[in-house]
Amino acid sequence: MGRVWPPLFAVLLMFMGHGVAHAQGAREVLEGAIFEGVLREVGAISGGDADRLIFRGGLFISEACKDYGFEEAAYTASRQDDRILFEATSVSPSHGRMVWHGVRQGDRLEAEVVWTKERWYWDIRREYQFLGQLTTQR
Repeated sequence: MGRVWPPLFAVLLMFMGHGVAHAQGAREVLEGAIFEGVLREVGAISGGDADRLIFRGGLFISEACKDYGFEEAAYTASRQDDRILFEATSVSPSHGRMVWHGVRQGDRLEAEVVWTKERWYWDIRREYQFLGQLTTQR
């Protein structure tokens, strides 16, 4: 019985390490990238705000949302075939929370954002989308 566990443990560590390396590689593809595009409410075909999404130092920020007090947030990334998926949650002391889920494919980035703000008399929940192109990769 003592001989079964060491090899099984080694295999488990190998798979765990592969997952970590896989996630780190995905994150490296985003690190230093800046995407410029438009952030608009889901369903809108025009309008919205010009925005820049920045991935730097393990942190994510939307410049358009920064104007409302949303702070830089740690992001996670993973690889799925030729796409890089990312997630981040940015918080503003006065404007609530924005949860980002996005996909980078080549030089294009698409993200869905859910903005929520809890208030004592009603809650706000709005969905946005970001479509942008890579402008800088450091």
